[in-house]
Amino acid sequence: MAKNKRALVVCADLARQELWSSYLEELDWRVQCVDDLPAAETAIGEFMPALLLLGLRDEEHPADIAEGFAQRCRDSGLAVFPVLPHPSAEDVAICFRRGAIDVLIEPFSAADLVAAIERSSQFKDLYQENMDYREQLERANRELRDSLNVLRMDQLAGRQVQFSILPRQPVRCGGYEVSHTIVPSLYLSGDFVGYNVVFDRYILFYFGDVSGHGASSAFVTVMLSFLLRQIRRRHVVERDMDALARAPLGLAAHINKQMLAMEIDKHLTFFAGAIDVKENTLRYTVSALMPQPIMAAEGKAQFLPGRGKPLGLVEEGDWDVHEVSLPDKFALIVASDGLLDCVSGADLAEKEAQLLTLASGANASHTEVCTALGIDAIKDAPDDVSVMTVVRRG
Repeated sequence: MAKNKRALVVCADLARQELWSSYLEELDWRVQCVDDLPAAETAIGEFMPALLLLGLRDEEHPADIAEGFAQRCRDSGLAVFPVLPHPSAEDVAICFRRGAIDVLIEPFSAADLVAAIERSSQFKDLYQENMDYREQLERANRELRDSLNVLRMDQLAGRQVQFSILPRQPVRCGGYEVSHTIVPSLYLSGDFVGYNVVFDRYILFYFGDVSGHGASSAFVTVMLSFLLRQIRRRHVVERDMDALARAPLGLAAHINKQMLAMEIDKHLTFFAGAIDVKENTLRYTVSALMPQPIMAAEGKAQFLPGRGKPLGLVEEGDWDVHEVSLPDKFALIVASDGLLDCVSGADLAEKEAQLLTLASGANASHTEVCTALGIDAIKDAPDDVSVMTVVRRG
């Protein structure tokens, strides 16, 4: 306040105006006096004071101060001192809530005014620091919001790409139907599925769960999906019926080799299957998928046998291909480990038992399976939750 020593006295009483002005002039302040707040509003714009003494009449109350007046003054750097003749504690509190810097109680001396001015100087310095800090925070928040919005738009674009490579469901062939549902924990998912019909005889399908979730895992799913499409396209173009009859033999080992070559800090749990609709047989391989694929038929459900190491961790591994004959009516259920987080149970064994119980009567359709497993009710999943089903109604 030392640089600007202009003070505005607002008071209808001439004697009080003169007394307060004399106090200020003794302190080398340049003083201007007005009778009321409307005149003060004009004087503030013309005189540009740093200090305003606001005298209230006996019949006036601090609540009569125009709402926002003192606050606007403080925000613009003008210190407002209401002068109260007989205040109560509530009156003083109202003044501070309305934006006053300090309150003077009549009668006051020149020394009291000096002390108030010194306090206001300290307050204004702190207030300005707080305002500067507030501006920095607001700027940082704006930048953070902008960055989050860019990230959100990027993730939405990534989600669009990821979902565009998923199969158009369902796929039907020879009385079989393949469908899937993915509930991502974020915009992007680390789970992926794929299925196709080749030569109206073989249904090829796969299910993967990349470690972690979010953007990095989603990028791996896109890469793996294109890799699997290339393999399938090569068999189709070359009409390699022997390879299709042996599928998915060698697929897990090939993906494992590719993931190791890319040196990505990710691994993959995986399931791949092939159904020969002419022979009604299922050939499949499992790579550490949790939970194990479930076969539900005739009111019972059981986990398919077969285990193998996760892909992308070690160079050598055994990924055996199992073959089973398929019943006339069944549902093959393949799910990611995110489903276990949504199933009741104190430990893994109880959760797996609960899954079998829920799946035992659900073999009519993909919708029925999802309803039985509670997929439709999942909100704010802690991890990606995905389910793929192969259903045969008989």
